[in-house]
Amino acid sequence: MRLGWILAAAGALAACGQEEVEAPVQPDVSYEEPIESYEDPAAFVPDLDYRALSGYDEGWYVSPGWPGEYPAGFAILEADVTAPAWSVPNASLAPDLSCTLPQYANYQLWNRERTAKDDLAFFVATKTFPVTLSQAASIEYVSDNGMKRLDLAAGDQLTYLRYLGEGFTVVSFEGEEYDINEAELREISDIGTIPTKEDQWVRVACEDGSQAWLLYTAAIEHPGIVPSPIVGFGEAFDILPEEVDAVREAGEATAAAYEGIEPDDTLPVE
Repeated sequence: MRLGWILAAAGALAACGQEEVEAPVQPDVSYEEPIESYEDPAAFVPDLDYRALSGYDEGWYVSPGWPGEYPAGFAILEADVTAPAWSVPNASLAPDLSCTLPQYANYQLWNRERTAKDDLAFFVATKTFPVTLSQAASIEYVSDNGMKRLDLAAGDQLTYLRYLGEGFTVVSFEGEEYDINEAELREISDIGTIPTKEDQWVRVACEDGSQAWLLYTAAIEHPGIVPSPIVGFGEAFDILPEEVDAVREAGEATAAAYEGIEPDDTLPVE
């Protein structure tokens, strides 16, 4: 079996519940090259204008992929699971569709076979917020040519855009976007006082051949659906029938961490 993933992650998420989670402790590593993406380019659909099709306003940063060094996902463990779905992927709208999903399907960025078969598309909408510096600082950011520095003064205001993975976050300053290690701002700004709100969407293929959008937090609350198992970095597959019980047990522990969380509330960090 592929279930060496019975991991501490599910227990850790269940333990943290709805509390705001501190940024992961970063290893003592000097990043000479740009960090690699934690997401699978195969899951991106470049001709989709996610902001236009979703209708999120300018207070939200809309971008392809899902955040986290181990992005979330969900698996369908039972037959004839029909989930609430959206024709327009915006959490301010009520679901207006029903979508019957194939048993054992695993909707996760790294599941390349399922992504290709169903023409999946993933994006995240993150509520932006200002980050104000309490002191002058020179912070590192990732560029195409390695790490560079951004000089900032006390009182300067960044805009938080989205989380990437391993503590790296996208912020903007004076119209430019920067990938930074969020830990650099923890002691010199108010970044840790504002909870992150994000909606994670995936376009799926329903059993009747139609396409619909599913919202992660809504999907994992539906009977027969649980958060995806973690097999290994960059690896994801549909579920085998003999894996259902083990996946259900671990998935329910992870889902408990999200219990009661509204679509755009703070999500546990993975």
